[in-house]
Amino acid sequence: MKEMLNTLTKRSFAAGRVRNLVAVLAIALTAVLFTSVTTIGMGTLESLSLTMQMLKMSSGDAEVKNMTAEQFEALQKEPFVKKAGLRMSVGFLSNTKYHNVEFDVMDETEAELTFSAPTHGEYPKAENEVVTSDRALRALGAEPEAGAEVEIVFTAHGREYTKKMVVSGWFEAVNDQVSYMITGTKFRDANPDIFQYTYDRDKELAGVYYSDILAKSTWGLQEKLDDFSRSQGGNPDDMKAVNYLPASINRMRNPQMSGSILLAGGAFILLFIFCGYLLIYNVFDIAVMQDIRRYGLYRTIGMGKKQVKRLINRQAVWLCCMGTPIGLVLGYFIGKSTLPVIMSMVSTEYSNVSADVSPSLVLFLTAAVLTVFTVFLSTRKPVRVAANIPPIEAFHYVESTVGRHTAKHSAGQTKLPQMAFANLGRNKRRTGFIIISLTLCVVLLNCVGTIAASVDISKQVNQMIRTDFAVLHADTMNNMKGFTTRDMAVSDRTIADIAAQPGVRDGTSVYKNTLEDINVTYDFGMEWKYTEGDYKNGLTRAFNKDLFSFILGEDGSPMCNVYGMEEASIARMTIKEGETDPHTVYEKMCAGEGVLLGVPGRMGSMEYDSDFEFLDVGDTITVRKNGEPVRELPVLAKAVLNGDDEEIGYTVNGANEVGGDGLYLYLPSGVYKELYDAPAVYKYAFNVEEEHRSSMTSFLDDYRKNKDMSINYMSAESARASAEGTKKMIYFVGGIVGMIFGLAGVLNLTNMLITSIITRRHEFATMQSIGMTGRQLTKMMTFEGIYYALGAVLAGTALSVLLGLTLVRSLCSGLWQFTFHLTVMPACITSAVLLIFALVIPVLALRMFHKGSIVEQLRVAE
Repeated sequence: MKEMLNTLTKRSFAAGRVRNLVAVLAIALTAVLFTSVTTIGMGTLESLSLTMQMLKMSSGDAEVKNMTAEQFEALQKEPFVKKAGLRMSVGFLSNTKYHNVEFDVMDETEAELTFSAPTHGEYPKAENEVVTSDRALRALGAEPEAGAEVEIVFTAHGREYTKKMVVSGWFEAVNDQVSYMITGTKFRDANPDIFQYTYDRDKELAGVYYSDILAKSTWGLQEKLDDFSRSQGGNPDDMKAVNYLPASINRMRNPQMSGSILLAGGAFILLFIFCGYLLIYNVFDIAVMQDIRRYGLYRTIGMGKKQVKRLINRQAVWLCCMGTPIGLVLGYFIGKSTLPVIMSMVSTEYSNVSADVSPSLVLFLTAAVLTVFTVFLSTRKPVRVAANIPPIEAFHYVESTVGRHTAKHSAGQTKLPQMAFANLGRNKRRTGFIIISLTLCVVLLNCVGTIAASVDISKQVNQMIRTDFAVLHADTMNNMKGFTTRDMAVSDRTIADIAAQPGVRDGTSVYKNTLEDINVTYDFGMEWKYTEGDYKNGLTRAFNKDLFSFILGEDGSPMCNVYGMEEASIARMTIKEGETDPHTVYEKMCAGEGVLLGVPGRMGSMEYDSDFEFLDVGDTITVRKNGEPVRELPVLAKAVLNGDDEEIGYTVNGANEVGGDGLYLYLPSGVYKELYDAPAVYKYAFNVEEEHRSSMTSFLDDYRKNKDMSINYMSAESARASAEGTKKMIYFVGGIVGMIFGLAGVLNLTNMLITSIITRRHEFATMQSIGMTGRQLTKMMTFEGIYYALGAVLAGTALSVLLGLTLVRSLCSGLWQFTFHLTVMPACITSAVLLIFALVIPVLALRMFHKGSIVEQLRVAE
């Protein structure tokens, strides 16, 4: 019996070539969907994770800081540690102009984990040898080559050191803003005065041990790190503790998955399973119904229910084994080829990061399991129906219209559209599945289109910059640094050269206070809960009752963030309270009658962040210089601030370093120069006539490479390109997934129409024998296809509008970069494409599968 079952299975499988082809395509398409999306998702996460690791300059699983030599030795012996790198920070070099360089002692393990291993030359061996990046060497005035000599200047333990070093090797910079310069342990041994451990007394970093580690397993890693810290007498939790010994997981390498991300991922998986289910279920349902009489014959000769199930399931396994590998390979290469395009849209600022994904067992196994699960889920019911149908009923099975007809019409009264519509009722469930499959494509593409149309480019650009161009010191645009010292000022020569270019208009210099302006402070009656030393700048940071921090000047009052502006710059700001006319405000401030107070705004909304509203219009601020009150400035007006008002773009680190959480005060340039002894221009902002903007971009690129390497710039065009990248990515990824869904729906429709033509050959021949022409038959089948498409179009458009006004609107309202904008254009375009397919597929299917004379068709056995 087993041999007979094998023979019947093989013959049944060989007899259904068209069915097998469609089934393999369906399974392969499902595997393509899972694999391509998994590849894109995993590749994007890997690439973004690598980008963030490069920005953090650490690829380890965790980092342990502030250790003594004994604690570092103990760390190396911990059972959960696979590798532990050695790093001893000396400090940032002070003789680089436009690129930050941190000078550290490292071993080879740490160099590998911090992207600082030499790709040219070799690791440092002598005490005067170093390895660093090409950008760092150029910032020091040297070309990247082994054997080059560089002079470095740094400060440790309050003393400035100057050393002449030899480059033993170098690497290509992976971070645009900062690089490590590394030397070996022989430099440490030769300079014990630099590496004295005094951190517990003065927080001096030179002499402190750091370590990036690779763990044997990341399971429970944070608990193990905390246990290690406590076992060494450290406190991993309290930053203020004398024995503070922080040890934390590197979230750039091991990111935490939030509940919302997991929920979204689960929703997508369910959606893809549902799409595959609709496709594969219909294929097997049609195949089983097509062969139902054969299964009835098998039952009459003694085959049991389990054997029928085994026969069909075995064929399903064969088809799955054929379709799944094809889909996995195609899906991987689709995802792999798509990933660089997606990453180029996302990573507009870090173009040196390559986007790639490697074949992995996890990737293929995940996609294969989901595909096989979908096939198993889809075949259960058709298999059960085939096994349970009585033999006699199966032998006489004819798929007919469900329902009763209460009236009869003559052939002359019946119209082709009515006949076609009646044919949809032969199997309402199958018809419903095909319409749902096509509807998913319409809905998904329209929701993607609505989300993409809701990306508010202007809102993002306005958040980042208020003018066409802004020129700043490179450090000011550094997310790790910002504008903090006078040597970061834009020079008068640079400003003059830019202003002399054709098309420049509305150019204004913006001044700002720095950490060196500690003799000018502002008293506005704030009370402090406690104060502490800021180890970064050596000043005092005070905290109010709500734990907002303020940097204090030499007289104990806040330094605040203070800006000196021309009237044109004031006019660009968003003034919302008090005197709202910029000209009037400027005139009053020039007369010494008050000050403009800025309040940080909520991202994209240009509404106050109420947490930072420390003062109201009419409140008075006392300006002190050298400890003496020199001015009383009432708050004339309040403005809501964007990134350009605070610093530039999304970089606000400098403002936090100088003024803490407030206040933001805006004064006329003349008044500002009277208060500050050495006014520093932190930004030169200007507009450019449209026809000259591209030439200005070229000029600035050339100028910063050849004349003033200390500057950088932001343009409205670059901010727009960054925002446009988000929109393009949504269109691209959503479009690919939507097209796969659409292809699944079209394949479903094609399979349905082909099967209908094959199973109804006798019926069609009968109708032709009583007068129906071939053209009329084609029209009837075309109407059937159109009805399927129309059902999807109407349901899809209605559902698209409903989801757009509910789910998509809710999603957009939670993200500041979006302003909800409903569109049905994608639904209309998709509908037009589906209708074209519905017109073409029946015609082609009839030509391919309805051949032969009427007599030959009538001889087809039932």
